[in-house]
Amino acid sequence: MFSIIFGILNLVAGYFLFNPIMHIVYRQFEEADLYQIIVVLTITLILDIGTFQEIAD
Repeated sequence: MFSIIFGILNLVAGYFLFNPIMHIVYRQFEEADLYQIIVVLTITLILDIGTFQEIAD
């Protein structure tokens, strides 16, 4: 069950990171893209750690 949640969480994070990464590739990077990357990675990291703790318990 938790592996499904973990997989969906990371797929959604990848979806939200696709646009800023493409802006980097096409040299159209803006400050808002940096904030989006930081927020998505932070939320994903927090939720991934929570998922790992649930699995360990």
